[in-house]
Amino acid sequence: MHRLVLWGAGALLLLAAPRALAPQDPPGKDDEEIQQAGPVDPYTGGDADLMAAAGITAYGAMPWADFLTTADVEKVLGERRILWIETAHFRIGSTFKSVSWPQTPTKKKALQQDIKQLRKKLRKVPERPKKIDPWLRLHLYAQRAEDCYADIQKLLGVTDADFPARGTGPREGAFLGQPDKFLLLLFQKKSDMARYMDRFCGIQADSSMRYCHQKTHQMVACISAEGLEGFDDTALHGHVTYALIHNLMAGYNGFHYQLPLWFAEGLAHWYSRQIPSDNVNVQIRDDEAVAEDKQNDWPVKVRRRAQHVGAFFPFETMAAWSDRDQMGYHAHSQAWSRVDFLMHRDAEKVGLMLRQLKALPAVGDGGVAQSAQARTLAVKLVAELFELDPAAFDEAWREWVLKTYPKS
Repeated sequence: MHRLVLWGAGALLLLAAPRALAPQDPPGKDDEEIQQAGPVDPYTGGDADLMAAAGITAYGAMPWADFLTTADVEKVLGERRILWIETAHFRIGSTFKSVSWPQTPTKKKALQQDIKQLRKKLRKVPERPKKIDPWLRLHLYAQRAEDCYADIQKLLGVTDADFPARGTGPREGAFLGQPDKFLLLLFQKKSDMARYMDRFCGIQADSSMRYCHQKTHQMVACISAEGLEGFDDTALHGHVTYALIHNLMAGYNGFHYQLPLWFAEGLAHWYSRQIPSDNVNVQIRDDEAVAEDKQNDWPVKVRRRAQHVGAFFPFETMAAWSDRDQMGYHAHSQAWSRVDFLMHRDAEKVGLMLRQLKALPAVGDGGVAQSAQARTLAVKLVAELFELDPAAFDEAWREWVLKTYPKS
């Protein structure tokens, strides 16, 4: 089943006043499974050497966002209902329940590769576990989160050593310039996510949301599996990757303004589409007719439009996009394709674009002027780095698409 996602872009800068909370759900099977899993990780047993080998720095109670702790989160959501883990660059909470192995060969192979990678660090992980239990899922997502971080560092051409902690504000911290770690919440239930977003972010959301906690300048990606109906764990993996790449780009050098939408969406899709998911992280507009079983065939869809002048978005149009809600299926797929073209031409220059786009001065006007400057700068950078003005970009991209993407 293919289901479309309206991705919450809500990286708000101001924390809204808390609203009245819905009552907590009565304990269910999902809660029982987390409680039975217990606070002790069965794959390390809390052993310091095993934790270090797996890149785990802490479990359980730990600092969270806006000078709160995971204990504060549990006061709202219920104690012993969340598994917590901390890695070099992330703090992660999960209530994800066990899942079975995927059915399709490509998805099985992808999961096998993830488990093989994890087993190099955690030998207690079975080579072929019968099910992916809550702790194993948490380990896999911790590994995937760190993989996303490594991907962005590679793209930017930076290491941790390039970000010595200098202060408590954005552009002063050790985590791509942020003063504290990135955050990831993986909820099984929509109600848990809704309460977290309501109480700690002042937002009504129960599916997916990205948010910037203002006091500690931390980016959180919050996802509920129940809110993403039709998403299996492979699709959730792709969705979480899409969210984290967005947050890492937004948080890099401080979240002060919005990156050009074609560039940010294109890069987030570029990384997430490397995971063999059937689902797309896009909201189809009412005026777009796309067959449900063909929604993920982006190379074919983009090629068919690139063949005809007037059927694709010119770069001048894309460069001016400023409202994500106005971007539909074809806008997202073509943004991905533009970035795909640039990444194949020279990924190092794409990283240089990102560095320069996030180097604009931070001015306290809500980022409106800087966002506009970033859109203008992106056009200039494509011309300078790739020697492509907008018309030349259109021509070179079309030629590459028609030569590279399949017809069907």
